[in-house]
Amino acid sequence: MFALLHAERVRLARFGLSGLCSTALHALIACTMYALFDATQVVANAVAFICATVFSYLANTLWSFSSTVHARNLRRFLVVALAGFTETMALARIAELLDVPRGWSIVAIALLIPPTTFLMHRLWTYR
Repeated sequence: MFALLHAERVRLARFGLSGLCSTALHALIACTMYALFDATQVVANAVAFICATVFSYLANTLWSFSSTVHARNLRRFLVVALAGFTETMALARIAELLDVPRGWSIVAIALLIPPTTFLMHRLWTYR
């Protein structure tokens, strides 16, 4: 029982660390696109999002969930990523409609999206 709880805590910590690294990678790529190519916000963030998603898939597949790379979990990972994006947009829109300060919407999204996507990956993507 304790070994199972320990394994789950390790998996959750790895998921969190890979998420932080993915976020940092996104920011680094977007900033680099601005500095080197004078990219628009849309282009810079689109390229950064794609790169960060690829990194996130590989990090979570190989490290967080100790799985192998294959088409089935890639498709499921992308579905979960899209669900997380949809949930993010819904929360942002609700915050906008309720005139919630921008900082609070970021906090809400940062607190709600990772647990949701972790559970979806744990129970579906990598089962």
